[in-house]
Amino acid sequence: MLLKKRKLPQGIAIAAQSPEFWRRLVPDLTISDSGPRRILPRRPDTGADRMRLVNDGFLHLAQPGLGDALPDIAAGMRRIVAAGLPSAFVGVYDEVWDMLAGLDGVLDSLFDGKAALVPNFWASHGAPGTGAQRRRGGCGVFADGTPKNLTIWLPVTDATPANGCVYVVPAGQDRNYGRLARADASLPGIRALTAQAGDVLIWTGEIYHWQGRVDRHADATPLLALTWEFQSRDTAPLEQTLIDSFPHVPFETRLAILAGQMPRHRAEFAGQPVWRAVQQTLANRYPMPAMRQSA
Repeated sequence: MLLKKRKLPQGIAIAAQSPEFWRRLVPDLTISDSGPRRILPRRPDTGADRMRLVNDGFLHLAQPGLGDALPDIAAGMRRIVAAGLPSAFVGVYDEVWDMLAGLDGVLDSLFDGKAALVPNFWASHGAPGTGAQRRRGGCGVFADGTPKNLTIWLPVTDATPANGCVYVVPAGQDRNYGRLARADASLPGIRALTAQAGDVLIWTGEIYHWQGRVDRHADATPLLALTWEFQSRDTAPLEQTLIDSFPHVPFETRLAILAGQMPRHRAEFAGQPVWRAVQQTLANRYPMPAMRQSA
């Protein structure tokens, strides 16, 4: 069950620019100027990962070793929501971006060493359900099926059909894979991507996917999840710019990313008249194109 949202506090547009505000709000998470604190060794089977991604359009990495901070991240997201703020503001904290340090080897393999972060991070609390779509239909893979861009989706709590897991039509089951059209596949080809907290799901911009609604009759733990997008440097930027500094992303760049994403998630701010001031203040203070030079 979703927490009841409080009104955004007055003055949040100014307070949000201060690391100290976020440190006080969630003292168990950190904001620092240092780089990632640990990098996992390269997965030994990344070649197999690459082939599965080409053949299926998605990967499911079971427990790759990123889960140490997940309880603190989950508690932080709940605390942020309880304070009346969007759960995506968990993205101001180091622990969220440290996850990318653990995936550096995988991304390096999947993009032939040319991975770049697209400024499209978001964090969700609960699963209202999303319409079926191709994230980058028609421009998600190269001619050989290798990715031009990828979505990284990491559940912070277990993802099940009852609380709104992601569903996909695998590339091999979809006769329209690589096209703008909706999936052309039989129902048995649909795959429910159930996942444990700390698993990592990766899919190409061509994969036809959606997120289920929460089962109103189920007493399920709300689904908390983190989402990033990456692309190959061999293609033009999907957004205004690319973040070259991952896996370390400075605090100001994190705020710029969140400000850029807020207008795409208006439904989360219904009845929150302060949110537009927050978004506009952050966007004016931290314009995304300028972040590439300072990141």
